[in-house]
Amino acid sequence: MSTLITEAERRYLAMVLDRPELAVDAIEARDLAHPGYAAVYQAVQDLHREHPDLHGPDLTRAAAERADAPGLDATRLERIRADAPSETEALHYVSMVLGGSAQRDLAVYAATALADGDHQDPDTPRLNARHAEQYQQLFDTPWPDQAVAAIASETATRAGQEELLVAALMAYPEQSRILVGIVPPEAIQDFRCRVAYEAVASAGWDGDPTTDLSLVWQIAKAREIAIGLGDTTPDYTEPDAAFVARLARADTDHKTGIDTAKTLLTEDITNSLTTELQDPHSLDRTLSPASVFHHANEIDPHAPPEPQHHQGPANGPAGGPR
Repeated sequence: MSTLITEAERRYLAMVLDRPELAVDAIEARDLAHPGYAAVYQAVQDLHREHPDLHGPDLTRAAAERADAPGLDATRLERIRADAPSETEALHYVSMVLGGSAQRDLAVYAATALADGDHQDPDTPRLNARHAEQYQQLFDTPWPDQAVAAIASETATRAGQEELLVAALMAYPEQSRILVGIVPPEAIQDFRCRVAYEAVASAGWDGDPTTDLSLVWQIAKAREIAIGLGDTTPDYTEPDAAFVARLARADTDHKTGIDTAKTLLTEDITNSLTTELQDPHSLDRTLSPASVFHHANEIDPHAPPEPQHHQGPANGPAGGPR
């Protein structure tokens, strides 16, 4: 079984094998942790500089021969190339590959500083070493080489509805603005669903793509941050990769997300009203004078004038009412 970082490297290598121009001045071979992928990557870089017209199966054969990496012959490299992701996903894999390389460099630097013992601030290399170790654990999160068995969630449950909402957003990210307007991320109760919902909605809001690998990476980072802040995250029996794969395979259409969002909103409103009826003081609807909604005229020039309240009729000059 591979890991997040080796899967990111494999996908980036597949893109480079399919479009070798992506290998120029983007990532150095030393940035790849997998020695075989690094050797092939260096071979593709060199071959593309020497023979810029070399593409497709001819390139994979030449790269396999030059790299001579165990387990990465021409047939294997051609299968990797055939599975190349879209170029729009490149940013995710480049970011992870460079991030992994930076953390390995940081770990070496920290270990060297600790070994020297002459560092003016001994806490700095220790903190660097701890930071690099934590990130390496995230990069080493298992990634299944084959499809994993799905653990279906009951759609009648809250968790099931939230998963269906995320699955619909993954399938139709252009609905981000609509769905977030109905169900904001903070209303999602399940930890993994909330992280995935935020990630997909944020990318979809700007018209950017997400991938299964990037979502698993985001979930792993969010869990590490939460634990670092002292929060307790759920202990899921289903691996994150299986969770994301299951949602990606969910049966949804362009109406699923909106219908599910409305269902969740109705449930939240019902629960809120029930709580308020049981305890009228649990929800304070008064507006602070500092609120932008406190003085309507200040935010809407066409709003009607606010009523003027008087204690009683004012006295005229002679003491009688005006």
